[in-house]
Amino acid sequence: MAKSDRVEIQERVTKVAMEMLLKFGLKGLNMVELARECGLAKATLYKIIGTKEDLIREIAFGIFNVNIIKILEPYKTIDDPAEATQEFLDNYLSYAIAGQKILIQQIYKEYPLIQKDVDDKFEDEMSSVYKKYMEWQEQGLIRQDINVEYCLDALQSLNDVYVTGHYSEKETIDRLRTAFRCLIRGMGILLK
Repeated sequence: MAKSDRVEIQERVTKVAMEMLLKFGLKGLNMVELARECGLAKATLYKIIGTKEDLIREIAFGIFNVNIIKILEPYKTIDDPAEATQEFLDNYLSYAIAGQKILIQQIYKEYPLIQKDVDDKFEDEMSSVYKKYMEWQEQGLIRQDINVEYCLDALQSLNDVYVTGHYSEKETIDRLRTAFRCLIRGMGILLK
């Protein structure tokens, strides 16, 4: 099997596995069904993905890349705090909640070492967001009398509370939107 074919098959397997995970949850991710859906023998599937944990790790990093790296992009490209934060909120609340629920409620509980790996990457990404907010504070674009680190910690904690709660996706989004907007306004950032 050519290397490009292997990569293409691996991407397909990961995509189908993610779809199964979203539809049936972690416990419903059956490797026999996955092999069948991908048109592979079970032995071939394992040659492509390694172990089920390797596949879950790949999915977790895929969720992280879509849900975190892409949605934090405004903080790297937009200099206005209100515009960057609004774009972040719109992106996050539009499509990131389902992936976050799978990561936190299912994958992390079953595979705690994956959580550590993803959390390490998350901390790296958040350091650039923290620096951006500090820059805005130094420029007088957000309140001077707040502790940026505490505010960002509070946002992360609110996220964890609502994503790990037993709320519907819609209610999770509504609660996060309200809580985030209140805290962000408290930082002196006026959103639309």
